[in-house]
Amino acid sequence: MPAACGDENAKLPGSTGRPPRLWGWHTLISGVGTLIFIGVLAAYVDWPAVWREFVASHKGYILIGMACHYLTYPVRGLRWRRVMSHLPICGKPFMFGLIVFFYNFVDNIVPGKLGDLYAAHMARINFVMRRSAAIGSIVFLRMIDAWIVLALAIVASFAMLSGRLPFSVRWTLIGGGIIAFAATAILLTFLILNRSLPRWIPEKVQAMIQSFGSGMWPRASEIPAIAGLTAVIWLLETLWIFFLVIAFDQEVGLSEIVFLTMVPLLASAFPFTPSGAGFVEVTLYNCLLIVGVSSPVAGSITVLNRFIDYWLHIALGIVVWLLRRRLGMRTWHEEAAVRKAGGRPKFFSVFKKD
Repeated sequence: MPAACGDENAKLPGSTGRPPRLWGWHTLISGVGTLIFIGVLAAYVDWPAVWREFVASHKGYILIGMACHYLTYPVRGLRWRRVMSHLPICGKPFMFGLIVFFYNFVDNIVPGKLGDLYAAHMARINFVMRRSAAIGSIVFLRMIDAWIVLALAIVASFAMLSGRLPFSVRWTLIGGGIIAFAATAILLTFLILNRSLPRWIPEKVQAMIQSFGSGMWPRASEIPAIAGLTAVIWLLETLWIFFLVIAFDQEVGLSEIVFLTMVPLLASAFPFTPSGAGFVEVTLYNCLLIVGVSSPVAGSITVLNRFIDYWLHIALGIVVWLLRRRLGMRTWHEEAAVRKAGGRPKFFSVFKKD
């Protein structure tokens, strides 16, 4: 074990480099653009009709669906811990799910999937491990999820539409394929480098490559558990959309539910806006129209889906941030401040300087 668990002054492995730059012009431009995009979309929403459909919906099904969605975060945390079980790390089991929830919250407010890089820094601080190993495990899980979502989206799309894919669905599938192939290419590249590292690569970089490789390949004995947890995650995500749709008295089959679950998720991977905000709304609304849902109901389902999945997640993420000390969750600047001066970190410092 590299350090005593819970020791705030423990020496962390690896370099002491800065965390990813989350806040800057790139975030400001993306945030402003996202708000404008969503504002334009909101102008086309028939809000009285959306409200009427929501009032007439079955609230119990909505709550069950919401529970299914948010249950995926602790399951994702357990899966992440399984992937890293061969590494010498500290951390209580519940903390992995909390970190997964929090870095996905960060993803909802910054562009370019920078939340994944920030997750590696949070793993370094909270689990006493190398950042490169943590990002390796995250890329491994992203690759698995990308291929699952892409495969299910393609099967459901062709089962429903017999190859006559609308423009928006076609390009969403292409974008998802690019992301899946890119993640796979990264893993294969590091696998090759791990087997035969060129001598001209500096030792520090070699150590990072080896650490990344150690994080991205779990033990063979953990594969069944990882596969089982992955199946639970995507079953819960599918149930989330199923209960949301039937809450509005819509009759849909298995292929339609898989289609409505997976295709919008591909749109959420687009890096131009935080978690694909704006693109997801358009994609989900069009997918609902494709499966035969009327425009007012499709609008209400889309608005409610994004409120629960996106805006509520942001609100709950802020609550977690405010309670982070009680939850035992540390951030980079707080840890740096403790090690440097022994004092209490400035409130919200991570949001100002990351």
